[in-house]
Amino acid sequence: MPGQEPSPCRPSQAHSVAAPARAPETDNRLTLERAATGLACRVTAVRAARGAPDWERWLAEIGFLPGESVRVTARGLWRDGPLVVRIGDSTFALRRAEAACVEVEPL
Repeated sequence: MPGQEPSPCRPSQAHSVAAPARAPETDNRLTLERAATGLACRVTAVRAARGAPDWERWLAEIGFLPGESVRVTARGLWRDGPLVVRIGDSTFALRRAEAACVEVEPL
């Protein structure tokens, strides 16, 4: 997205890349980052952040695929803290920038 810096997707890259990028507040699409805690959703698309083309593939590898049910189960204490996300039978901690790549719709 215009004006955003790339941020790490994989934990092993966290030490070498800038702070997480965020979707613009005027953007109307619902992303996992913006979904209410506990809201049951369905993944509609996964889009890699500019400067991090491997994010889309990595998120797909761990189960973030269109049609999958997903739910944010907890949020970090700080505004930019990680999200705990349940998809299928798996639970992951995602950085907010990673969660912003996952477009969802409420079920």
